[in-house]
Amino acid sequence: MGHQEVTIKQNNSWPKCPEYIYIHWPFCKNKCHYCDFISFEKHEDFIKKYHDALCNEIKNFSKKFCTKNIKTIFFGGGTPSLYPLDLLEELFGVLKQSFNLENLEEVSIELNPRDVTEEHLKVYKRLGINRLSIGVQILDDEVLEKLNRKQNKEDVFYLIKIAPKYFDNISVDLMLGLPGVSKEVWQDTLEKVVSWPIKHISVYLLMVYEKTPLYFRLEKGDLNLCKESETVSLYEDAVNFLNKNGLEQYEISNFAKNGFESVHNKAYWDRKSYKGFGLGAASFDGSNRFINEKNLVRYVDSCNRSVDEPVCFKEELTEKQAFLEKLMLGLRQNKGMGLHGVLYFLSRGEREKFMNGLEELKTQSLIKESGGNIALTLQGMLLENEVILKLF
Repeated sequence: MGHQEVTIKQNNSWPKCPEYIYIHWPFCKNKCHYCDFISFEKHEDFIKKYHDALCNEIKNFSKKFCTKNIKTIFFGGGTPSLYPLDLLEELFGVLKQSFNLENLEEVSIELNPRDVTEEHLKVYKRLGINRLSIGVQILDDEVLEKLNRKQNKEDVFYLIKIAPKYFDNISVDLMLGLPGVSKEVWQDTLEKVVSWPIKHISVYLLMVYEKTPLYFRLEKGDLNLCKESETVSLYEDAVNFLNKNGLEQYEISNFAKNGFESVHNKAYWDRKSYKGFGLGAASFDGSNRFINEKNLVRYVDSCNRSVDEPVCFKEELTEKQAFLEKLMLGLRQNKGMGLHGVLYFLSRGEREKFMNGLEELKTQSLIKESGGNIALTLQGMLLENEVILKLF
């Protein structure tokens, strides 16, 4: 069945409460020019209204579907560090009333370094947050300013100085491929970051989305991207550098010290059931995908006026879609996946095409095979979509 626009009146597809929760906070002081997430700047009047709607959505869902322990909660955005602390405390009260949080393994919150004070860290710790995800991107003030990201190196250095007093599990986000970043600045950023008391690093490749300010500036020639071959080289060097410094790659963009891999994100890659709360948040129940209302006014109205979920999109995955998803998510991870498990789902003709494509990709050094397991090489990780297309 293809996707359909729907208003979910009664969702009986949740046989049990998902163990992984995502909460979306869509507000920012300034929206970065490369950002394509659902987020808004200068919407302060909506903050309390949105918070109330979010609490209502959580309460309504838990009354109907939840009986299980929650393993992880992830606050993403937007800029979750802008969540007013008094309202965040209220939200945690709703979460505790709605779910069993006694066995939480991981509670993460994304932070913009400029927003966070020591008081924020104290409150986060008291509420039960145990993992910080700090958006650094690059240690070059001029580059960040041109992309409308309002932070500087001193903001980052201050947060890195005070955060370890309260948190042991700290992750840093970097972005590879930002326009105007030299090889020297990128390497200097990596060298500084690995010297910090952190346990995890995410290195995301810059994606240029249509209709973003960055897209239009590139179209006009105001900014230029580095060549793809240079990006590949920088990525491969970064992977090797981080591995040598004790941060082992376990997924295309993610590196961790032993035992500090993101529990929440691994649930996504392993296709476990998760529930997203908030504007535009996605959910997966094992068979169906849901996306919440993306219009802010409609989302707030829906949560406040109805006990139904504010879902505007539903897709029931076919067997082929589910298989392709397993393949793509499996290959994103360094552990790869078993070849026998892949072939089992294919018809004779599909197997022949798959094996021919696999041999060609191995020749091109994009896929490696060992002990009946297939995994992407470093170069293959950068070309994952092309690899999947070649296999099918």
